[in-house]
Amino acid sequence: MYNEPLTEPIYHIMRSYKMAMRKTLKAKELGLNKMYIKCLSFIYTSENCTANDIANHFHRDKGQIARLVKDMIEREWITKVPNPEDKRSQILILTQQGNDIAQLVSDTQTTLQKKMQESLTKEETEAFRAIANKISASLKV
Repeated sequence: MYNEPLTEPIYHIMRSYKMAMRKTLKAKELGLNKMYIKCLSFIYTSENCTANDIANHFHRDKGQIARLVKDMIEREWITKVPNPEDKRSQILILTQQGNDIAQLVSDTQTTLQKKMQESLTKEETEAFRAIANKISASLKV
């Protein structure tokens, strides 16, 4: 019996997915890294998103997110507008360029999702989701 640790196939899936995303997105040419992709996607799918929302969602330091937001503004991917509900915060809005990148990320995720599932039956997909969720839940701190 082969006793490969569960971490190995998980690692291989994540690495393969990350590499496929980078290649399909041409991430290097666009100057994208993992956090840019995650943040742009989060802003794209969120309503009235603030930097604090991003920090809380990704469990990141507010200073790190502030630097990331500043950089994305300089790259002209996002802008900030006053939050009418809280004068201390600002809402992050995608520019046309940021929206185009976020849409590309969304389309790429959809394409890769289909590719990952094309060799699996519906039952295998459901079983994989159940097992992955169970593993994830067992690791929550």
